[in-house]
Amino acid sequence: MLASGDTYASIVRLFIDDQRLWVFPHPLRWSYLGAARLFCAFGDCTHRTLATLSTVAGIAAVALTYRLGLQLFERRTALVAAALMATSPLQLAMGRRALTDEFFCAMVLGALVAMMSVLGEPSPGASRHPLPRSGRGALVVTWILATTFAFGAKELFLLTYPLVLLFWWLRERRVRWVVWALPPFLYYAVFCALAGDVTSFFRVANITISNMGAPYAAQFQNGPPHRLLIDLLAVAPLVTIAFIAAAAAVRAPEQRRLLLLAGGILVVQSLLSSKNLRYVISADPLMRILVASWLPRGRWLTVALIANAVAELAIFYVIFIAGDVYDPVTQDLLGALKMLPH
Repeated sequence: MLASGDTYASIVRLFIDDQRLWVFPHPLRWSYLGAARLFCAFGDCTHRTLATLSTVAGIAAVALTYRLGLQLFERRTALVAAALMATSPLQLAMGRRALTDEFFCAMVLGALVAMMSVLGEPSPGASRHPLPRSGRGALVVTWILATTFAFGAKELFLLTYPLVLLFWWLRERRVRWVVWALPPFLYYAVFCALAGDVTSFFRVANITISNMGAPYAAQFQNGPPHRLLIDLLAVAPLVTIAFIAAAAAVRAPEQRRLLLLAGGILVVQSLLSSKNLRYVISADPLMRILVASWLPRGRWLTVALIANAVAELAIFYVIFIAGDVYDPVTQDLLGALKMLPH
């Protein structure tokens, strides 16, 4: 469909009219579909082409994790966070799949980096001189655009956005209703412009919500709130344990705000009826930045990073290469790890 000459409006109408398409990603994700179509312009629109887009997004996500770590803390923390991110089994898995998740993770990180540019960097060596009004205005516009693209990558960002705004408010203690309202409005406005009407958005959204109880979701993505924690422990045991320890020990204000953002994403998703590690992929880099800020410095840090890399790469191979797990749901994860009785 992406490779055809169809207009976006015709794709939207086709999705609404053909119930067989409702189990597939919907056209509300216009920034992902636009990026996918751009990649398809350089060749055939195959699963390999879309997987290449995910790989590029995965590389960008590592770089953006480093940048966000540098904005929040200092260079060593940023380097450790990037090293942890580079071996994340979830990121490596989604970076080789023709799915929206890795692209979505990169877009969320881009929005957070843009937000931190607006708020200013407290890290050592950062400029303490206030930006001129024109410079700050340009940064605000960049944040609005980056956040709009995050909405357009996956509608799941609607659940994360209040946490992002809470982070902003805790950092600046000022309410900016007009600025904060622009990204979701632009997300809707761009879709309406592409679809050619103002009602298709709500029809597609209604289809998406009603499809949350589909047989696959009910069978493989249901479960108790702590299911996501079990899945995280399965794919990244050392980082998840370190994150829990860091959550109980953090003291610095920036660490607390980061914990609220990462932990908030996990809590919100755990309360939904449909649970999947892919849905919390944007929390993964935030967890790793917090762990990097908490880990003690010294020669043992290098040993810890190497041990974690060996463990995570081995888990990635067992689950996603040897086990050929496509969707990281609990049954497939634990089955690949031989943790389920036969």
